[in-house]
Amino acid sequence: MKPKDEVRILVVDDQKSMRGLAILYLHQLNYKNVDEAESAQVALSKMQSQKYDVLLLDWNLEGMSGIDLLKLLRSVPELNVIKVIMTTSERSSEKMNQAFELGANQYIGKPYKAEDLDRRLTRVLL
Repeated sequence: MKPKDEVRILVVDDQKSMRGLAILYLHQLNYKNVDEAESAQVALSKMQSQKYDVLLLDWNLEGMSGIDLLKLLRSVPELNVIKVIMTTSERSSEKMNQAFELGANQYIGKPYKAEDLDRRLTRVLL
């Protein structure tokens, strides 16, 4: 497993407050290389210039949805290696199953706690 200070994480959420909370938690958990994007389009642009290990990806985004971005990531070999943790207030088992079928590595319901995020990050980074 990569040391936490070498893991690059991109937080993709259209709500500034949720991005801020996720970044706060990540810093508390000793992840230092954290970027943010307010849309799928901004995330794609950042992924062209930077390699990420993990995306914390909100399901409901303006424009291209998080699930559509997930489909795109899984169709591009260079981006398919990125671990994706879907973050959403959607809690139905159908939505969770859909995310996993499309290639999500983990799923976390909002609001979540730092401990929940830590567990999922540990799972995807092993």
